[in-house]
Amino acid sequence: MPSLVQTWALPAALLAILNLSVTWFNLVSTYVPEPYLDEFFHVPQAQKFCKRDYSWDPKITTPPGLYLLSILFEPFLGCDTSSLRALNVGAICLICLLSYGMLRVIRARTTPTKIEKNSKSTVSKLDLNDGTVILDAHSALNIALFPPLFFFSGLYYTDVVSTLLVLVSYSALLKKSSSTGSITENLSAILIGILALLFRQTNIFWVAVFPAGLSVIDALKKDGHRSTSSNANDPLAILKDSWTTGRVHDPTVQDSDAQDYVLLVLSIALAAPKKPLFVIKVLIPYIILLILFAGFVAWNGSVVLGDKTAHTATLHIPQMLYVWPYIAFFSAPLIVGPLIQPIASLMPQHLRKFCNDNYDYAKRGKPSLVISIFFIFGGLAAVHFNTIIHPYTLADNRHYVFYVFRILRRHPAIKYLAIPVYYICAWLVTRSLGLSTNRESALKSERKAHPTTNEADSSPCQASFILVWLAATALSVITAPLVEPRYFIVPWILWRLHLPYASASLSKAGSTGRQSYDMRLVLETVWLLAINGSVTYIFLQRGFTWPSEPGKIQRFIW
Repeated sequence: MPSLVQTWALPAALLAILNLSVTWFNLVSTYVPEPYLDEFFHVPQAQKFCKRDYSWDPKITTPPGLYLLSILFEPFLGCDTSSLRALNVGAICLICLLSYGMLRVIRARTTPTKIEKNSKSTVSKLDLNDGTVILDAHSALNIALFPPLFFFSGLYYTDVVSTLLVLVSYSALLKKSSSTGSITENLSAILIGILALLFRQTNIFWVAVFPAGLSVIDALKKDGHRSTSSNANDPLAILKDSWTTGRVHDPTVQDSDAQDYVLLVLSIALAAPKKPLFVIKVLIPYIILLILFAGFVAWNGSVVLGDKTAHTATLHIPQMLYVWPYIAFFSAPLIVGPLIQPIASLMPQHLRKFCNDNYDYAKRGKPSLVISIFFIFGGLAAVHFNTIIHPYTLADNRHYVFYVFRILRRHPAIKYLAIPVYYICAWLVTRSLGLSTNRESALKSERKAHPTTNEADSSPCQASFILVWLAATALSVITAPLVEPRYFIVPWILWRLHLPYASASLSKAGSTGRQSYDMRLVLETVWLLAINGSVTYIFLQRGFTWPSEPGKIQRFIW
């Protein structure tokens, strides 16, 4: 039977995020009762919708999903500023609940719990007896505490509900019964995708492109004939195997180098054309979404609504450099291991033991020379030829990004000197997905004794996830001239969902009978609360005024 702690892990996480979000909501309502910043446009527009006045403010460029949602809740909550903000309190709690559900599914798919006599590995869903219940509930709480997301749970912005719908879409993908999906599952994917697009146009990359890429690769892996004769270290043998058997080369992140990612792309290119009808069948719901979105763009004359000159699509490649320090900053307690290990031997014994228990994985692996060279020189070219600083960024000192770019612009060399920092952050972020836990190590030995036909499906994170995740992230941000912390919320959450634990479960550690726990989660919680607390204090207590608008308090915001 599950312990009391395991039984109450999720309710405790939900109670915590509800308490924190309601507290934040009440503070905002007390100190900032009137619409602030973008709320100045959103709140009046929602109130017009509540009065069944559907005339559109041309300064609003996002779809009307949030206003339509407000109409549904207007009979229960009303349509004043405080009531409209309350919608996001409920949404952040649902994100916590949904994140827990996805973590359980990911854990069930990547943790083999049984090896049958016929050498076929089956993955059963983890139940409450599994110690990872507490870890997953804790991770779900931390996801909901993500500062750029949690902050807007107290304001009337589109980001929280938009993120929720993207996660609903990904949850549906994780729970698909087969590669092609049932009619109901495909219709649900289309409906959820349409709802997500009603909140933010760039969601097309997360509800269509991202799941399409993962679905095709997963389908090809399951449908491809397995071959045991190819040499895993011979690129030509791998490509020949992909051509003859339709097998996709998709190693784990921890076992992948630059060559493996190239081979992954080539093996997909070789395997997919051999089954065109099968691939199309897998892609049907996502093709429909893309067609509907293209139809909207053609009808509207642009991706954005309202003033089309305010947000013009521009190629902005350095966005893919900024994402790495963004993730590294908010997730520092989870990825800092490789930086600590070189000095761990100099630490006091209790700190050294803590590092060895929670950051032992950091001892393994080195940066790839090929990837390092490609990243550094590619980054130099992107920064030199394609750095874009939007006029809004330099004109509005209420956003933290304003101060980041003020530092980058202090000297012409600083933006180039930042590239090695971007690379170190990228290396830390990606290698953390390849963390190998004690449980996975034991399972490797077990698989050697009982070979399976689906070993890749039992690993914490595959190279294919990195590839598709990077592609979707790039598509969603490199067309935006503005650098906004909110644009990276979805990429961070998807990365965080697939991050393995340093301790695979709360199973007994060794012969001592003591239970192990991934203490990085505790550090992460403290870190996120510290950031949220600091941002809350600055927002509420450190207001300032502009000479052009005397008497009107301006506040710092993400």
